Amino acid sequence: MEECLDAKSGAAAAAADGLPDDAIVEILSRVPARSISRFKCVSKPWRDLIADPLHRKRLPQTLEGFFCSDGAGAAGGFRWRFISLPGRSAPLAEPSSSFLTKLPGIRNIRLLGSCNGLLLFEDGGNPATAPAYVVCNPATEEWVAVPSAGCACPDPLEERTDLIFDPAVSPHFHLVHICQEDFMGEIEVRAYSSETRVWSDRASQQSSWQDEGGLEQWVNGGAILKSMFGGAFVNNMLHLVIFLLEEYRIAAVDRGGKTCRIIPWPDKCSFPLVVGQSQGRLHCVGRLEERERNCLKWAGLSIWVLDDYDTEEWVLKHRVSFLELFGQMSCHYGYNINVLAVHPDRNLIFIVQKSNQKLISYDMDSKELHAFHSLGHNYGSLTPYVPNFMELVVTNCNNPK
Repeated sequence: MEECLDAKSGAAAAAADGLPDDAIVEILSRVPARSISRFKCVSKPWRDLIADPLHRKRLPQTLEGFFCSDGAGAAGGFRWRFISLPGRSAPLAEPSSSFLTKLPGIRNIRLLGSCNGLLLFEDGGNPATAPAYVVCNPATEEWVAVPSAGCACPDPLEERTDLIFDPAVSPHFHLVHICQEDFMGEIEVRAYSSETRVWSDRASQQSSWQDEGGLEQWVNGGAILKSMFGGAFVNNMLHLVIFLLEEYRIAAVDRGGKTCRIIPWPDKCSFPLVVGQSQGRLHCVGRLEERERNCLKWAGLSIWVLDDYDTEEWVLKHRVSFLELFGQMSCHYGYNINVLAVHPDRNLIFIVQKSNQKLISYDMDSKELHAFHSLGHNYGSLTPYVPNFMELVVTNCNNPK
């Protein structure tokens, strides 16, 4: 359908002149998100329909930009700003507005991540207690507080909490909390549902966990959780990077906190940088390495896509050298760049160039590198944001407006 509309946009615009607005919006709501921006060029009426805030609630959304934390403010909290992608205006509900400062009980919030329009914050204001969480939707300015997971690891070696939300499957969100107290020690997994509003009890689920083939390989010791690489929600599963049996692998965890499988890392010659979801499939970005006089250097990037989820068949999607990217043969380990994310609908990756604090996009199709924002020296975390206009479905959803 997308190809037909692209090829016959003029005819489609003429034919649509006699249709009511609701019918046109209904048609547009059935095409992929990456097509909506192109359809603004079909005609002025179509452009106005797509730009209308009421209509956009029914249209598929794509990446608008990134939240960026700018470090602690005068009151001890964090300052936030929003970085729009080139060619996209700021989201309809400005995410850098004072709404984020009105979340009650949050003294020192830290943005942990996002998933399909919802943001997950952690309250680190009281180090004497375990952190609690807030899930909010900037587009609707709604929020809900989530209690601590109550894990038994007082000082975990590795710890992470991920947000899972798929409005096509359920209006409820889930949190998955994972912590590992010791090096290669047992990994504890707990899950929270906004429907039940309780965290799962690990002891009550232990027998069912043992039935899951992949879970026992990494939860019961022998694996190392690698929280630095982020996570990706694909195929109704949360995908995380782990180190198991002297190899990097991907652990797939469902929303209930049970691991169904362990997926091999696609390229043993590359070091993991980030996992992401793009066009409905799992993507991995790795760092190609080389040694020069016993000095480890980066030689380039490789991007892999899990082409068949059932057979675990990986396909090399793209490979690019640092000479092509930055005009230099290589860069020293851990220096100069950080791969931030994969675009959810396009063949783009986003890179932070540390030497000049530039936010850069790299197009795998055109092989073009574009620096579109200067972060400044005080930038902190960067989190991708895709708007979602669904209301939060919880028992006592709060609205600070």
